[in-house]
Order: sequence, then C-alpha cells, then structure tokens
Amino acid sequence: MASFVLAGAVATRFGDAAIAAHQVAFQLWIFLALVLDAVAIAGQIIVGRELGAGRRDEAYGAGERMIWLSVTLGAVFAALMLALAGVLPRAFTDDASVLDEAALLWPLFALMQPLNGAVFALDGILIGASDGPFLALSMVVAFVACAAVLAASLAGGWGIRGVWSALVVLIVVRLALMTTRFRRGRWLVTGWA
Repeated sequence: MASFVLAGAVATRFGDAAIAAHQVAFQLWIFLALVLDAVAIAGQIIVGRELGAGRRDEAYGAGERMIWLSVTLGAVFAALMLALAGVLPRAFTDDASVLDEAALLWPLFALMQPLNGAVFALDGILIGASDGPFLALSMVVAFVACAAVLAASLAGGWGIRGVWSALVVLIVVRLALMTTRFRRGRWLVTGWA
C-alpha cells in the first residue's frame, strides 16, 4: 500500500487529470486484486494443510496449480480491461483530460493483471507455508525499486505512464523474487518448524 500511496503522491505532481485517472485505475486495480486474492486465500489454506500433513510434493503441486489458475484469471481480466478501455473510464468520469490520462496508463494497468495473478497466488502460497520473513523482505526490495522509478518519473516528467511503470516494476520485482523462492522450494517446511 505504501507504493500506491507514494504513486498517488507523484501522480498529483502531474496535475488534477493525472491523479483522477490514477484513482480510476487504482480503484479497478484494488477490485481485481480482491478477486485474484480469493484464489490466493485458497492456495494459502491448501498449502498450509499439505505442509502440515507432511506432503511436500502435494503442496508444491497445489501451489503450481494456484499460480496457473491466477495467471489465467489475470489474463481474462487483462483482455476485459483492454476490450473495455474506452468504456470503463467513462463510468467514472466524462472529463476529456482525465480520459486522455486514463488512456495513457490503461495498457500498463491492463497488462499487469496476469502478473498480479501470479504475485497474489505466490503470496498466498508463501503465507500458507509461514514464509512471512521472506515475504516482508521481498516487499521491501520491491518497494525500493518502485520508489526509485517513481523518483525518476517525477524528475523526468514522465507523467502518469511513469507512475504506472513504477507500479509494474513493483509487481515484476515481487514476481521475480517470489518465483525464485517458490522454485527453490525453501518454503516447503513440513510439520512444526
């Protein structure tokens, strides 16, 4: 959330239309995140159950299925967001300058949905495995990367595209770190740790 607060602060520096467009996309992003999180919560429970029962292979297999399910759902959301790019922002506003700014950020917002699906699924899997310290550290690293791009965006006058590029960096860094953790299997701790 700190990344989105900082992104909002940077977006305000680019004017009223930029922050308004940012809010339109952010509200939809949160809505879609909650839907994708439903799969992550299921993954959390399944992984926790399998690891608690000492079934490492089953936990890993369930995790893979959750990731692919979330990525597929995210891809469906991406397709819908792209198809409705000219419609959805108009449900929030009829201001031409806000719609212009929304059009600039929309491809980034839409195309990050499959990545979000993978990230949220991995969150659930690693939470179910009680891998909280790793998740906290990876989030700090991702926040720093996002903040660096936001600072560059502000300094370079990249506008709303720069703001949403920074948010994509947040998700990509989280995805890279958590995918590496998932693949290495250090989270597969069974029974009482």
